[in-house]
Amino acid sequence: MSTVSGRPRPRKTDQILLVDRCLAPEVADEISKMDGLYGIALKEHYGDQAAQQLADVTFLAEAGQRGWGVLTQNPRMWQVPQERDCIIESGTRVFSLDDPNANKTLKGLVLGRHLLSIRRRLKRQDPCFWRLRLQNVRKDLT
Repeated sequence: MSTVSGRPRPRKTDQILLVDRCLAPEVADEISKMDGLYGIALKEHYGDQAAQQLADVTFLAEAGQRGWGVLTQNPRMWQVPQERDCIIESGTRVFSLDDPNANKTLKGLVLGRHLLSIRRRLKRQDPCFWRLRLQNVRKDLT
């Protein structure tokens, strides 16, 4: 298996999650350790400097076109009209941690609790926007 940035490349059967810059790049590495998933940090895909200045609609559109999901901790993304329109038009599947101020442990618990549902939803091609909470998922777009 060849590598990119010292990591194995995704297998053809892997579901890919593009990890937004608001989450640590290590999140992508940890996702890639899970069978059938592959995480790509925004800075890994676009370069560090470009990723910091990149408009959200740019990576949301590309992720949708490539059939990738997006993992973020920006639940307000759905409230921004041009980002919401981009998600719908591009068919992007977005999963947002609902509490951006949560510590790493809580973020890990929330993501782990909903991982099976995320995997199932990634198999569908239509767009979604889910806000992940410890107790439930708020599906702004199912």
